[in-house]
Amino acid sequence: MVDPLRVLMVSPQFRPMVGGYEQAGERLAAELVRRGHRVTVVTERRDPAWPPREDIQGIRIRRLTSWNRPKLQTVSGIFFLALFLLSHARRFDVIHVHQYGWCSTVAIILGRMLGRPVVLKLTSTGPQGIVATLNLLHGTGFHVRLHRRLSACIATSERARKEVIELGLVADRVHLIPNGLDTRAFVPALGGARSDARRQLGLGDEPLAITVCHIRPEKNLPMLLDAWKRVQTLLPAARLIIVGDGPGMTDLKDRVERLGLQGAVLLPGAYPDPRPWYAVADLFVLSSANEGLSNSLMEALSSGLPMVSTRVSGSEDVIAAADIGLLVPLDDAQALGEAAAEILGSPERALKCGVRAREYAEANYSLTAVADKVEALYRLLISSGRAA
Repeated sequence: MVDPLRVLMVSPQFRPMVGGYEQAGERLAAELVRRGHRVTVVTERRDPAWPPREDIQGIRIRRLTSWNRPKLQTVSGIFFLALFLLSHARRFDVIHVHQYGWCSTVAIILGRMLGRPVVLKLTSTGPQGIVATLNLLHGTGFHVRLHRRLSACIATSERARKEVIELGLVADRVHLIPNGLDTRAFVPALGGARSDARRQLGLGDEPLAITVCHIRPEKNLPMLLDAWKRVQTLLPAARLIIVGDGPGMTDLKDRVERLGLQGAVLLPGAYPDPRPWYAVADLFVLSSANEGLSNSLMEALSSGLPMVSTRVSGSEDVIAAADIGLLVPLDDAQALGEAAAEILGSPERALKCGVRAREYAEANYSLTAVADKVEALYRLLISSGRAA
């Protein structure tokens, strides 16, 4: 048996905070534990009600003190992460950082000092990408020079890969590895399963599109509602389901009313398990202004749904590789609405795109395949002695 690895993951946000990169990190950690590796996640304790230590699915979670006040949160994050790494990093074979900024800078410095390889995963692009983020930090040049010394970088999309290479990291240290997904859990609803799912949720046989997301500005949901006004003129029976919650929910509900979309747009709120909603849908829609690789996009493709998306990181890679839907320009409500109506109005085309979507997800997003690539990267870095 191959020797088990001791992996330290650094993720400023983790359980019970739930977002795209947190979920992706937890899925990977759980799969590595299932393979017999020891995984510890060090994160910030942003609420005193959260336990400082917790084990979930065999993942050891260590929450560090966080001064949850303006300006002090960053200071406490740097100080307590540095203290933890100085005290414990030598116990691990590799340090895997799931967010860039001050935390990755601290990990790179101490990884080099303690002789441990540091892997950084890129979680987004553009305004939330690594270049833009480092440019916001004091001493940008210092941070950039350090990040050029990373042992390795995981990019979840081609756009993210190009950004970090433009930053100055040599190309052979950048590895294109998507987020992993349990494709056995997200499966197409076939035959009567879709009708049953619709009946359970009180839905009829009308064309249904879905998006699943946190309701935040970068998801560009007001534009999606504008697009749905266009869909209503082309396909009046079509309905849109926005599954999720967030700080923008009140404004979103107000906009639905102002646009007269009550009944055409459903806002059921957040669901820990969105699979029943994918099961009822005919189309997945992504209206984001910015992405890394959308978790909900992966879930939808694995569930056998065609997609219509704005031209963002991740989506453009999928469309370039497989005929599973349509891409539209950013912030173009008319184009998004017309594309959605085009797919929804052609059930035969939607079905064929959905079959190809499922095939693409199985080939590219399988958690087993993704974990194989990450584990191989860890072992390469350890055997080569390539510290950050």
